[in-house]
Amino acid sequence: MAAALLGQLSVGQCVPTALTMNAQLLAELQGKLAAALNIQAALSIQLPSLSLQLEGALSAVASLQAMISAGLTISPPGVNLSIDANLAVIAELTAKIAALIAIQVALGTAGVYVLRHDGPSETHGAQVQAVVDNIAPPGNNVHSITLLATAPAVFEALAAVIFTG
Repeated sequence: MAAALLGQLSVGQCVPTALTMNAQLLAELQGKLAAALNIQAALSIQLPSLSLQLEGALSAVASLQAMISAGLTISPPGVNLSIDANLAVIAELTAKIAALIAIQVALGTAGVYVLRHDGPSETHGAQVQAVVDNIAPPGNNVHSITLLATAPAVFEALAAVIFTG
């Protein structure tokens, strides 16, 4: 087989595992951000009026006294939520999401030409150059990464990770 142009792809199409991993991480961080925003909304809720607070406190004290009288021991919960700490988490998640979105855009950008050559090594250069000349005529700059496999099994393993046609 001579060298052939298989098509034009995005970076993400060439390395689908990168696209999948980026999408999964983005979804996970967006879920964490949604949870942090829900916590922030709950932390920002205005406290009830002083009279309602006092009624609640008196009710809680009465319940505690009844529990102590019944012989139960009480441990205060170890919950300590901070609006500032949660805002820091939101800022960090937002920055990470922005970075992942930038990666997602880069992975989705087309412009990678996939060439394939199967044949004797001495035909590689000339046959690949003929295909390149059809994509970018002489005088144009091209940028290339060549992954060369001499064993069919290695080529098949590479094809499982990187699009090779």
